[in-house]
Amino acid sequence: MSFYSNLPSAGQSNQGSPTSGRNGVGLEPLYPTIFEIVSSQEIDSLLPTSIRYLLTNHLVANFPNRYTLQLNNYFHEWFQAVKGFVEWYHLKTYNSTFIDRFYGLQLFNSADRNLALTQCLNPQNRNAWPQALQLTQMQKKVVFLERIIFPYIRTKLDEIFERLSVSNIFGSNETEEKWIKRVFLKIYPFIKKTLALSNLFVKLLFLTKRTGSVSSLQYLCNIEYTTMKSMSPALPNFKETKETDSRLRKTNISSIAAVLQSKLSIIPRILAFMGSQFFPTFIFMLRVYQWWTTQDMTAKLQKRLNDLDKDIPRPPVSSDGDERKDQKDVTEVCPVCEKAIQNPCVLETGYVACYPCAVSYLVDHGGHCPVTDKKLLGCTFNEELNEWEVVTGIRKLLI
Repeated sequence: MSFYSNLPSAGQSNQGSPTSGRNGVGLEPLYPTIFEIVSSQEIDSLLPTSIRYLLTNHLVANFPNRYTLQLNNYFHEWFQAVKGFVEWYHLKTYNSTFIDRFYGLQLFNSADRNLALTQCLNPQNRNAWPQALQLTQMQKKVVFLERIIFPYIRTKLDEIFERLSVSNIFGSNETEEKWIKRVFLKIYPFIKKTLALSNLFVKLLFLTKRTGSVSSLQYLCNIEYTTMKSMSPALPNFKETKETDSRLRKTNISSIAAVLQSKLSIIPRILAFMGSQFFPTFIFMLRVYQWWTTQDMTAKLQKRLNDLDKDIPRPPVSSDGDERKDQKDVTEVCPVCEKAIQNPCVLETGYVACYPCAVSYLVDHGGHCPVTDKKLLGCTFNEELNEWEVVTGIRKLLI
């Protein structure tokens, strides 16, 4: 009777509780804080970038060969494959992902609200997690899609969107399937914003303790967060184990294997404990190292830029005085009109001329330099006007 007395009555479940309705009453103690979940998601997003940084700046930079380049080029594919194997193992074993487990987070099936409420209200069952609250196979597949498949698809779609945006800016002449590209460029940002807003709305519901989900997909599939609970059966008593082990046993291969197995069974737990302590420290030190190397690179670039600002020495001149005089006269005369330079401008080839003279010369001579006769990259031919135009081949000088 004490068990049923802890359950809320029908009248109590609808009286002024902010968590009434879909979330029921009194499930707040099951939910972790938003800071734990955000920290876990942040580490999960930083892990691939940190590994990619180590791979690019150390392995590929120090050992550039065919295999390391292929490893770097197909990073997203093999990393998501390895991560998917690890995540699926943790989902099957712990109802949690790899990163969430280190933060003491776990996912549970919130379809049966009464059982979840019973689990929350009964102090004797706090450490035991019933089978009905564990994730179903379909929910595990949903979490796997959300953590592995969807991020990979989003990464590839972002690359396609960036590539199409650049080609659209530079006016690519490709006409085939052009309408599909335009539709994709318009719809894809809208879909991303819609999903982001829906996830933000669910996070706001989490802050108000109306749900334990942090994404719209988890909310629709009744997947919520809680603190880590043990799902394995309780270990036998130490005294009983000692009494059982004190009996004389027959020595054979099977008994020796059983003893070795019992002794070695503690190794996975030791490794799991060491990993839980080492992994967050490793991520933190990796981020500090990445920040340190980035700061060092920034300082080197700034030093090089400061060196560029120094006075550039003049080029060596000939010892012949007449040659210096001719060179001086040439620099003061426009190569087009052969008069003193007025309204000066500099060409791509480095020569100075009058701005009106240079523009008219380039238009009339197909964008070729009046001194070197080289084609300037900043001069293009306008097919509509059937004439040459100066786009970026000239820069005016302010004296």
